[in-house]
Parts: sequence; structure tokens; C-alpha cells
Amino acid sequence: MNKLLLAGLSVALITLGACNNNAPSTEAEYIEALAKYRSCPTASVLKDITSFSSDFGDTSLGQAEWFEANGKRKDVVTTASGLQYSVNKASKIKTNVPQLSESVRVNYHGLFFSGDIFDSSFDRGEDISFPLDKVIRGWTEGVGLMRPCDAWTFYIPSSLAYGVNGKGSIPGNTPLIFHVQLLGTSVNF
Repeated sequence: MNKLLLAGLSVALITLGACNNNAPSTEAEYIEALAKYRSCPTASVLKDITSFSSDFGDTSLGQAEWFEANGKRKDVVTTASGLQYSVNKASKIKTNVPQLSESVRVNYHGLFFSGDIFDSSFDRGEDISFPLDKVIRGWTEGVGLMRPCDAWTFYIPSSLAYGVNGKGSIPGNTPLIFHVQLLGTSVNF
């Protein structure tokens, strides 16, 4: 389906290109133009996002109580699933949000409520790409709401993270916090 859509759009753009010298004239140029449209310009990519809110409130509360209190903050949005997020930097790019069938490219810090970082693309010095539907549910939902260049903080209940079993160094029933910047999206073929 994606290949058919891409082919159809390419034909339309090539046809329009005959009337407009700025329009892509080949499928390769179309794909390049689409990638630029759906990517954060280099100048807008943040060098670090650790300066974003580290005020996690009273982390001695139980998980349900903490999320209830956090959801009352004026800068926090709570979705129907229980995911919470705050917008640290809003994108000026007016493109569609990523679809489940797409891959996304992000930079992030993953934190425990203690503020300790357990994973960070910044610390590794490279962003990461992944299919949007192949990560924890909190990421799938949260990143799926973002536009390229957006930088948000996700407050993810354990039920939308690694659940009761945990994973690796993340114990079961552990809520997580992520500072995330969406750098771009791409269609999976």
C-alpha cells in the first residue's frame, strides 16, 4: 500500500513538475523532498535536553498518587491511557504526526523518578531510529502525537512501560520519565 501511495504521489509530483520548475522531477527527488519535509532541520536539533524539567514532584508517593498529582500541573497533559506529557519545545513544522507504520528518529534521556538516567542517546552520541509500533506503549502513543522538532517530556506509568516484569536494569512496576526530541519520520517499505 505504501509503495502504491508513493508511486501515485511521485507521478502526481512529476506531472506537476512540468508546470513548476521547483517541483521534484523524479521519484528519488520526491523521496528526498519528502524526507526534508518530515525531518527536523539540523539547526533545530537540540544538543542536549537534560535542562528540561527535572522537578518530578514528590516521588515518595505511590505510583497512582504521583500520577494523579502530576496530572494536576498546568503544563502536563494526561491522555485517556494514562500517559502524561509536557511540551518543552513546540515545533514550527506543520507536517502530519508519525503513523504506526512509520519509523521515527529521536534523541532522548530515559530517567527513573530518582532523576538517575538509565539510558540516553545523547550519552551515546547518536540518535536512534525505530519502527513506531515496536516500542513500549507509552513511547508509541507519545511519539505518535509529536511533530518533527518537538521536544517533550513523557511521564509513563509502568503499565505503559515494561509492566510487572521489567526489562534489563528496569525493575517491574517502574514508571519512567523520558525527555524526547523527535528528529524525523520515514515510511517503512
